[in-house]
Amino acid sequence: MIKTRAIVLHRFPYSDSSFIVKVLTEESGIVSFIVKGGKKKESPFRGALDPLALSEVVFRQNPNTELQFIKEATLLDWRKDLRNDLLCLAKAQVITEMILRYAPQGVPLQEEFERLEQAIREFNETCNNSANTHKSNIFARWLLDTCDMWGYNLDLETCCRCGRALDKPAADFFPETGGFVCHACLGVDTPRARTETLQGLWALRNGGKIELPEFTENALLTYLRHHIGFLKEIHSLKFLNETRKLFGH
Repeated sequence: MIKTRAIVLHRFPYSDSSFIVKVLTEESGIVSFIVKGGKKKESPFRGALDPLALSEVVFRQNPNTELQFIKEATLLDWRKDLRNDLLCLAKAQVITEMILRYAPQGVPLQEEFERLEQAIREFNETCNNSANTHKSNIFARWLLDTCDMWGYNLDLETCCRCGRALDKPAADFFPETGGFVCHACLGVDTPRARTETLQGLWALRNGGKIELPEFTENALLTYLRHHIGFLKEIHSLKFLNETRKLFGH
């Protein structure tokens, strides 16, 4: 019997009364549960298996089947404040969908769990103004950490041409390679990257506030896309982009 914390990544109906729930567990990586009777009001799992919820689950893992039967689920944090912030919610949904689609399957993912739990917790805390973390940095920081976790390290410290340390925002950034170019190496060439992107990546490097986070987030998403190959498969990106428009981002 396995007892572990879990973050709900996705839930979809299986029948008139049941769900299939995909979670990221602290001990066993991504696990899929069939939750019979989960739609019923009297279900013992009510709330504990809602998307983005942090819960403690108990189950017996059967290696011969993809769908596991869950025995217990105890809600630890429902993320109430995050659910009331549409922009943070949209970013959290992109994060969980990326993990579900592109994280390694069938192996423990403790670092991914810790990073996801940190990001969602920070979203929730900043939504009720109880944290000092810059809300604008959370998604970008998770993307940067994910580059490192999945073997696509992004060097924010040096120029890719001369190898010198950057002492101010880079003059250009190439998301295809992840290379930054200093002002001396760029010379009179016209940069491809927008000023807002370069300033945001510099703020991310130094832990400062990102003034226009969508540019930094999109640059990091583009970099990851070139490495792991996703294009339009992340469906929640459309929701995020529509939400940005609502908030003027």
